[in-house]
Amino acid sequence: MKKTVSLMTITALVFVLLAGCGGNSNSSSSAAPETAAATAAATTAATAEPTATEAPTAEPAAPAEIVTIKTSITNGELSKDQIAEFEQANPNIKIEIVELDATKLAAQLATGDAPDVLRISGAFETGGYVIKGIAMDLTEQINASTVINKDDLMDIDNVFRFDGQTIGKGPIYGLPKDWSSDYTIWYNKKVFEAAGVALPDPTIPLTWPEIMALAKKLTIKGKQYGLAATEWGKTEPNFNIMLDYLASAGVAINAPDNSSMDFNNQAVKDFIAMWVDAVKSNIGPNSVNGDKISGGDLFTQNKLGMLINGYWYSGALRSNDNSKTHLSDFGMMPAPLAPGGKRVSPTGGATGAIINKASKHPKEAWTFFEWFFAGKPADDRAKTGWGLPAFTSKMSLLPQETDFDKAVYAVLQDELKYSGDFLPVNPYLSGGGWGIFDKYVNPLYFGKSNIDDAVKGMTKDANVAITEAKNAMN
Repeated sequence: MKKTVSLMTITALVFVLLAGCGGNSNSSSSAAPETAAATAAATTAATAEPTATEAPTAEPAAPAEIVTIKTSITNGELSKDQIAEFEQANPNIKIEIVELDATKLAAQLATGDAPDVLRISGAFETGGYVIKGIAMDLTEQINASTVINKDDLMDIDNVFRFDGQTIGKGPIYGLPKDWSSDYTIWYNKKVFEAAGVALPDPTIPLTWPEIMALAKKLTIKGKQYGLAATEWGKTEPNFNIMLDYLASAGVAINAPDNSSMDFNNQAVKDFIAMWVDAVKSNIGPNSVNGDKISGGDLFTQNKLGMLINGYWYSGALRSNDNSKTHLSDFGMMPAPLAPGGKRVSPTGGATGAIINKASKHPKEAWTFFEWFFAGKPADDRAKTGWGLPAFTSKMSLLPQETDFDKAVYAVLQDELKYSGDFLPVNPYLSGGGWGIFDKYVNPLYFGKSNIDDAVKGMTKDANVAITEAKNAMN
């Protein structure tokens, strides 16, 4: 009981999502009893001349047990038509999509009623699910699979591996349904032209300070901005982008055993200072200027020069009414580097799934998992360009028809060489770092704190959260 309560406590603490299980039914048949007449006939036959022996009538086979596999993969990712297609090919398996929030998931994990196939962020949640004993080790199934070729897996898929300390090492616990190198820079040529700024070489990565300097040149007060942090968010720093910066800088903030974190180092301070200056320089919508227009809307309306987003954003541009008719006005540049840092292009999400270790139907859960992540649904996803496939062989399915497609694909090929580095996520903190980061960095925009106090506060709160998470598991 203590273990299940601990699972609930930790899950709520780090905002993890999803899980599963299913029902069953049994049926059987029995042979008819032998009658007295049949016995007498058998005795008479024994004294008669031998005749050809009739083959015994086979008993009717018992119908296969029908089980329900529950998953928190969403309706937008798994359509009714796809479910029907799977169930037709696998008549003994029914698929049920379960809508979950963090509270409902925590309760289901505590009672053992969570879904069989759990949708998670590979980059942020794999380690947490492993150390809490929720994720099933899929190494043996993947090695034995006739659908998944282990040699065809891309480097990014290792984000679902964890050896108890390091992401990217150890057993395989899941796969991404799709992914992107999420810190590449999208640019709008019209905005560059309006500011009289030359486009940088899309084959050469800039440093983060160079991106900020470029954003200032692109910004024309009242007309256009230079940079937005994401399609939806403000032009402000966040926990994810800081981890990307630190991966490039080669700076470790986690203790080797993940028992503590320390943000009090120069790379963290430089990152925060750079972004506070960006906010105060008004290069995009932020908490200070109060502009609530999303980065994506500004970008497609020719009011934003650069947007931090992964390859998946090409799918958004192809489908947006404001951009799909003139895609040649847009392009993608490599992910920026920390000053003096190494080139990295990690994923910030890698949304995928694991199989719940407590599943009552692990075989059927694997059948569904294998189909969804490596079968026809994977091919269909790749063709849309809304993300990258988990398999090298499926890369050729990405859109490559237009000049826009070809240019983006060319930049992508180089980025893939640097996608094997992962964000330094602490498995005991997981997504909890976002709130801690915002709590101490947001006051800096208004001059209500200083960077030294901010990194001290981040360190203190992160270590309290880590300690609480570890204690809840004991």
